[in-house]
Amino acid sequence: MAEKGVGESLLVEDAIEQVSHRVGPDTPLSQVIDAMVRRHVGAVPVVGERSEVLGIITSGDALDQVLRGGALDDVSPKGDVLKARDVMTRTVLCVSEGQRLIDAAHMMVHKKVEQLPVVRDGELIGMITRSKVLRALHLGSLITEDEGGSTS
Repeated sequence: MAEKGVGESLLVEDAIEQVSHRVGPDTPLSQVIDAMVRRHVGAVPVVGERSEVLGIITSGDALDQVLRGGALDDVSPKGDVLKARDVMTRTVLCVSEGQRLIDAAHMMVHKKVEQLPVVRDGELIGMITRSKVLRALHLGSLITEDEGGSTS
């Protein structure tokens, strides 16, 4: 069982990763998928002109479109060109860099999301992933244990 207080002082900024790629809402879906594959990312934020988060395209969203047969050539079954706005998840949970990391971790687990955009004043500044959050909380707990055990 986890010790109460472990990781309580860690903030989202302690686990933030730079966004390796972001796209606009009119980016063709084939370009989004190409970027995801080439950069080995599981999600790409869709941002507006002021870098505000409009949505997110996850590997699940992209794979769903590939299985439907309309993603790789940018054409939907209706004959329309598929763009990021057509497949993005529009309701996106975001966190701020000053938020407690443990709260963000709870949110990720309860909402079953692999990563969350991090925003400052409404602008995307990075992402946190489950693996990075787990690492930060684990290493933070080791530091807490070391500090607690070194009082002799």
